[in-house]
Amino acid sequence: MAPSTLRAQAPLIRVVDDESSIQALFERIGQLCGFEVDCHGTAQSFLDAFDDERPGCLVIDLMLPDRSGIEVLQEVTSRGSELPVVFMSGMARVSEAVLALKLGSIDFVEKPFEIQQIAEVLRRAVDIDLDRRLQNGNQNHLLKRFESLTRRESQVMDQIVQGAANKQVAASLGLSHKTVEVHRANVMRKTQAGSLAELVRLHVAAHVLEQPQ
Repeated sequence: MAPSTLRAQAPLIRVVDDESSIQALFERIGQLCGFEVDCHGTAQSFLDAFDDERPGCLVIDLMLPDRSGIEVLQEVTSRGSELPVVFMSGMARVSEAVLALKLGSIDFVEKPFEIQQIAEVLRRAVDIDLDRRLQNGNQNHLLKRFESLTRRESQVMDQIVQGAANKQVAASLGLSHKTVEVHRANVMRKTQAGSLAELVRLHVAAHVLEQPQ
């Protein structure tokens, strides 16, 4: 998703809580903060409808009618979602709060809470998600730049970033000096590098991203 699209799209706050008063509260917060809110009263209802395409965050009550909030978080995580998660509870034990945080929750809010308090938590969660998506989008864009190079352009680039002059590259690859110049110009254009130093930096960054994590 393009950065401009991310910023233009209203964040979606996914709320899993069976209390109608809590759902209404989040609806109000959404109106005040410019968020869209999607409420579910049970874990199963939420999981059946869940996707994380929209930027935003997930707010889960620790105790739900059909399973625990911890179990919901574990299921969401197993699906590969990286949405920021906020837990809330009116009677949580310290051990449960610690476990939620260890599993990746960014915050734990005790009920009852003030609108301003939870609004600040949601804004922080949404900012975390937007920053992550923008970073991932920029990384994918960088890799696509290098993937657009032809095999010969990649060969020329690999020698250029090692400090080889055009004449040396030409001799190494059996090409004319003019052909190397054309390939070099294509490399600079496709990678959007403004200088040799920037090309080296982008080349290193792309190489790191391509390595298995």
